[in-house]
Amino acid sequence: MGYESGELKTMQSGKEIDLNTTVPAMIDCYNALRQCKTGKIAGSEDKISDNKKKLNQVRGLSSFISTQETLITLSRSQIEFRSKNEWIKNNNGKKDSEKNSFNELDIDLLNMEYDVNKLLYWSNFLKNCRKSMLTAEKTKRLDDDFILKKETSEGEVFELTDNFWEMLEDLEICFSAIRLLMFINKVTASGIEVDEELTYKEQEELFIQRVMEA
Repeated sequence: MGYESGELKTMQSGKEIDLNTTVPAMIDCYNALRQCKTGKIAGSEDKISDNKKKLNQVRGLSSFISTQETLITLSRSQIEFRSKNEWIKNNNGKKDSEKNSFNELDIDLLNMEYDVNKLLYWSNFLKNCRKSMLTAEKTKRLDDDFILKKETSEGEVFELTDNFWEMLEDLEICFSAIRLLMFINKVTASGIEVDEELTYKEQEELFIQRVMEA
């Protein structure tokens, strides 16, 4: 349906932003996760060898890190805005000496009250994952590698190490945590209704508890 000159066009701006930013970023995350698990690159129909699949899986870790960092970048301003409003509400009328700190990065994740600090916790986690991958590339040690090359009677064979699977599991946990923060803070277009928010907060607390106990 077209619009005539001078006609006012209405739209849901939040949904438009979501469809043009967070949704594509979320799809990139799913594609990176799929690459980590299968070695298949999104959009490619090429048949590849088993060794190539494993190389793609390791490269997928870097993509999974980068795509999650993008989600954090897109989400941070809104989550920080809501967290600061919550801090102001919690400390309204209190003396400066009685106000709790907004900066919680020096305490455990489980004890953090404001979502923006939880988001920054996972941001730092992703940075450490990237550093681990860079270290593995630079050192000659084998115990920090994510893939090993072995000589067999049939030629070179690549094997994924425990480091790979452990990091992938940790990155999946991180992804779930970021998605939950996005839902709670209505970064995504669908968001979470007000009457559901407490339930999701309770789920988040249980989720963080499992992470800390792992």
